Amino acid sequence: MGMAASQARFLGLTARKTNVEYEGQQINQQRTTLANQSANYYNQLLGMSVPVPPSVADYTKTVYSFNDGALTNTITSLMAEGNGSYRVSYLSSWTDDFAVASGGSTSIVNSNPDGYFVGAQKLKELGETFELAQVAHKIEGGGKPGGYRLDANMVYTDDNGNSVQLVEATYDRICSVIGKEPQLADYTTQGLVVNYKNTQCYASVSGTTKEGIGHLEHNLCRLIWGDGSQASVTSSSGITVTNLGIASGNKSTISLTNAGWRKDGSDSTSLQLKERLETIYPDIYQQLVDIYVDAILYLDKNKSNVGGMDIESSYYTITPNPGPSDTQAELFSRWGDFWDEVSNLSPEKIYEEAHKEWQEKYDQYANCYLNAGDYSDKYYLTTEFFYDGEDEYLKSLSSEQLAQLYDLEKHYQRLLNETYGEPQEGWYVRYVENTTSGEFEPIFYNGNDMVNGIADENGNIRSNVRTYKVGNQKKQEEVKNVEAKLEQDSTGRYISLTLYDEFGNPCTYTLETETVTDQAKYDDAMNQYEYDKYLYDQAIQEINAKIEITQAEDKNLELRLKQLDTEQNAIQTEMDAVSKVIEKNTESTFKTFG
Repeated sequence: MGMAASQARFLGLTARKTNVEYEGQQINQQRTTLANQSANYYNQLLGMSVPVPPSVADYTKTVYSFNDGALTNTITSLMAEGNGSYRVSYLSSWTDDFAVASGGSTSIVNSNPDGYFVGAQKLKELGETFELAQVAHKIEGGGKPGGYRLDANMVYTDDNGNSVQLVEATYDRICSVIGKEPQLADYTTQGLVVNYKNTQCYASVSGTTKEGIGHLEHNLCRLIWGDGSQASVTSSSGITVTNLGIASGNKSTISLTNAGWRKDGSDSTSLQLKERLETIYPDIYQQLVDIYVDAILYLDKNKSNVGGMDIESSYYTITPNPGPSDTQAELFSRWGDFWDEVSNLSPEKIYEEAHKEWQEKYDQYANCYLNAGDYSDKYYLTTEFFYDGEDEYLKSLSSEQLAQLYDLEKHYQRLLNETYGEPQEGWYVRYVENTTSGEFEPIFYNGNDMVNGIADENGNIRSNVRTYKVGNQKKQEEVKNVEAKLEQDSTGRYISLTLYDEFGNPCTYTLETETVTDQAKYDDAMNQYEYDKYLYDQAIQEINAKIEITQAEDKNLELRLKQLDTEQNAIQTEMDAVSKVIEKNTESTFKTFG
């Protein structure tokens, strides 16, 4: 190899070596950059916060509550003020069983001049009053049966289809049923006794003549047989005297003596006195019968010894006949005592009792109405609700039930207005049977929805018409910052609460303790944890992927660096060889020219 060629070769190798060294420097710089990147990635890993799952304990607390009737009260705040006093806030919760709520939409509502219909059922205007009518209730056994609706002429048709006309229970009509009102004059005997004693027959009774005992029988016969209403009388001792004339239908001769008194109706005083004594003073009248029976026994024993006043055996019978027990003087004495007692009778007490009994009967008819065909049938009148429509449910209700339903509808109307506002077109209702309970439940409609609804040519409102119904609704009200006293047990847990009313009176409640977990917040926290964990894992994966890429690039650069090192060694070896050749050529040249 020539000198020039060797030098050229050496220069080329020098250039190559320089390039290899430069490339190696570049690779080292890239590896340094990659090392810095890896360090950054590891620093990111070290700086990342690891998500921590939520603890149930962080969302659990002790809740105190107490019951006050239908209210459940949960304490929301306790602030101690010292000396056992606290300022307490609590949340009262209850269930309103008659709240109104949305019931969704309904089927097509048909509109026509007669109103709004769902199918064949007409909607009723909510709170609209039912027809008022006068109703007659027949009084039977003190009960209150279903009433009959009266027309303008006080007439109704009963269950048998008979027409019944009612008239007012006036005083005279009531008296025609229960009898006339007792008067004190109807119970006194004084005037009748005076009139009776003025009769010739009464004056002829004497205890000094034989005829007197006959006159006694003849006199008493007016008070015993005078009205011909009875044929026999029985004394208190059980002796019966029978007037055979009356028993056989011959009422012309009533006295049992020969001088028989003929019943011609002229002795009205005797008949009035007999009726008064027999009906009002039966015990006194029995005394009179006893005197008469004993007088008949005396006359029967002494038939021919009374001075022409014998009695006819064919006119009477005596059963049994023990004979007389009294003398004529004793009979006259009893006769006188009897009239003294009758003359002194005081009728006020008996009258008052009789009038009280009559008044009780009268009061049962007072303020009533009577059947014009039978005054004994009593009625009272009421003004009640009536329904004349076609709704089967409303038709099934009694007048009393309709009145209750009217009040309930007004209540529903107020609730709907308070909850949803008062519509200009009012509210409507229809009653639908609950197939489970069998009860009829109200479904409410907003009149504005139907007026403003889109209707077809047939008047069917096809836009959704909202409905509302009665249902349960939870309600709450918070009571804030009231004065209270609380009592604790040995563990520090509160066991009782004392509140004060507006007058300062204390009322103590037992506190119920419950550990409550806010599950919703815990679930939200767990969801956030899962989301953060996902982001964390994703970030780890991304950083690890970047580290792997960096490490792969560094590996490639390391391999390239080794290749360059090998190449540099080869160049250096070759350069050493060329350098020796040059050196040799130089020595050779200098020797040639030296």
